[in-house]
Amino acid sequence: MKAENKHSIMVWSIVVLAIMNITTLATIMYHQHQTAMVDIGGVTDQKQLEADAEKFSGRYFRDQLNLSNEQMDHFRNFNPVFRQQARAITIELSQHRKQMLIELDAIESDTIKLNTLSDSIGLLHRDLKKLTYRYYLDIKSLCNNDQQKKLEQLFSQMFTNDSPMGFPGGPNGRQNGKRFNNK
Repeated sequence: MKAENKHSIMVWSIVVLAIMNITTLATIMYHQHQTAMVDIGGVTDQKQLEADAEKFSGRYFRDQLNLSNEQMDHFRNFNPVFRQQARAITIELSQHRKQMLIELDAIESDTIKLNTLSDSIGLLHRDLKKLTYRYYLDIKSLCNNDQQKKLEQLFSQMFTNDSPMGFPGGPNGRQNGKRFNNK
């Protein structure tokens, strides 16, 4: 009987250890998933946002288009307004996308909420595109013919990649190749 008790205790110990291992692995996987969700809109986004914003700063346009001092004076009148508005829209788009991912990952996704988020993303994207083309036309109005050709080249990458001027986005609506297509 002692041998049976030892055997029974050993079997139950193995079962308990196996359950603990499984729950530990499940917890680790859950936390990795949560960390990935935070990274989508966390520090990585902010660093990318700042790096991309610097690329299309006043200095960037001055150097790339060889703008004169007079052209730069006019540029400084509309550039800060555009950048502030574009940044606000981009941040709001990012927040809606994160909310959408959270809702998609829910056990029972709310399709009404997903439809509302999709509509909001579409409207914000529209607003950003309108803001961007106005910005382009403002810059274009400052430029001579050679500068306009260079400006077209500078903006062509942004429009073909569907990312806003100086802000993350990329062809799939996420920077750094993260998942989720906002189209």
